[in-house]
Amino acid sequence: MSDERDVVGVDNLDVETGQPTSVAEAASGVVRVITLRRPEGYNAINKALRTRLREEFEAATDPSVRAVLLTAEGKSFCVGQDLKEHLQDLSTGQGMGKVVDEYNPMVEALLGIKVPIVAAISGPAAGAGWSLALNCDFRIASRGASFTASFAGVGLASDCGLSHTLTSIVGPAKALDLLCRDQQLTAERAYDLGLVTEVTDDDRADEAATTFALALANGPTKSFCEIKSLVRDEQAVMSAAAREADAQARLAFTEDHQEAVRSFVEKRKPQFKGR
Repeated sequence: MSDERDVVGVDNLDVETGQPTSVAEAASGVVRVITLRRPEGYNAINKALRTRLREEFEAATDPSVRAVLLTAEGKSFCVGQDLKEHLQDLSTGQGMGKVVDEYNPMVEALLGIKVPIVAAISGPAAGAGWSLALNCDFRIASRGASFTASFAGVGLASDCGLSHTLTSIVGPAKALDLLCRDQQLTAERAYDLGLVTEVTDDDRADEAATTFALALANGPTKSFCEIKSLVRDEQAVMSAAAREADAQARLAFTEDHQEAVRSFVEKRKPQFKGR
């Protein structure tokens, strides 16, 4: 079994040269590259990944960091909660307590990064993975990327502030449509809705996002930080995340969610009863 710390990779790129470096050697600062490394599980979020992401988001507030790049290994950006872990939690009666105890602190740490955050998205971004992406400031997506809420389909509500971040971009009516009907968006459709900053060829998302992040890091980053603080509303996101956690707790042991879990295990379509 690999070390749990391997689930997240961290690198620094010299702002001036774009080459890998150490913080001590980069006189003008760095772009901090944080990489999700659970490719065999489509970068599904488990306890180890939540913990490591929170730690690295907190570390990215170092004054030497002038921009942050969030990337992922493998064929998916992030498919959200690790369902195997979730099944174990339900079987032991834990419910959705981890939303409050682990997910929300991870989001709070991400929102605590004042410099620009760029996400490079290839493949699916679903559930908490989409929530994570929308809490970044800029999203560079490959043409093969897709975006899905994936909460209503398993009898749950959104998490990580998605109800706020999504609504703030597309408006309440479209947000309800996307959240309730679990529509999958292509990268092009997400771009049309303002959910994606740029769309690239399938093999260029990381490269394009790196170029984007380096360009920001070479700019007036103090100005960017102030602009970001005016545009972003961290308190509103965390308030939404707290309400979402309450909703998740109410839904965790409903018949519909239990049916969704059973159908997942049995590989069949769920039959919801509205209970």
